[in-house]
Amino acid sequence: MIEKLKEPWLKRGETLLCFGDSLTAATSGYVSMLEAALAPQGIRVINAGLGGDKTPHALTRLCSDVIAQKPDAVSIFFGANDSVIGRGCWRDEPVVEPLTYRDNLIWMIHICRLKKSSIRKFSIAAPSGRIEGDSWHEFGDIRHDYCLMARQAADIANALFVPLDTVMDQVRDTMPATDNGLKLTRDGVHPTSDGYRLIADTMLKSWCLQGLMI
Repeated sequence: MIEKLKEPWLKRGETLLCFGDSLTAATSGYVSMLEAALAPQGIRVINAGLGGDKTPHALTRLCSDVIAQKPDAVSIFFGANDSVIGRGCWRDEPVVEPLTYRDNLIWMIHICRLKKSSIRKFSIAAPSGRIEGDSWHEFGDIRHDYCLMARQAADIANALFVPLDTVMDQVRDTMPATDNGLKLTRDGVHPTSDGYRLIADTMLKSWCLQGLMI
């Protein structure tokens, strides 16, 4: 559902669960920033991130780590690992093709609805734009198709969409060149504090909660 909301997506007394990989699990990452912005509004935030996770494995922990927590809303943010495994230095793992990644995102939402869970609101974020530094030379613009599939998944599953890819790439383009090619990440994949803040701010804006930006 790629459209702008007319009223805040989250309300006082609700619980938001963030489901993702190491970008979500990070102790001082975007989830802690969302919590700082939303807690004063009476909105609870649960971190269900797992380092190294990909959508195939995430489906296996959906019931225990998401549905059983009984949140009102779920933010789904995967793709950093799905887009690179089976290639380059991760060539020993099975590839998650873009269409498989899309369908896995859709299945996450479908299962939550099928189980008649407490969750009534879903948001899907695109992978966070271009890979940086040495990883760019190894993988190139491999995330492009995965970003498109995240958009399709949001549309098919009737979920909100957070365009992290376009927002982060636009910001990168305004930043001066660096010798190591790193701008919003510290290693090509994991964001700097500024990168995490941009993720949190983009999510809040997409959820019509921009007045709470930190």
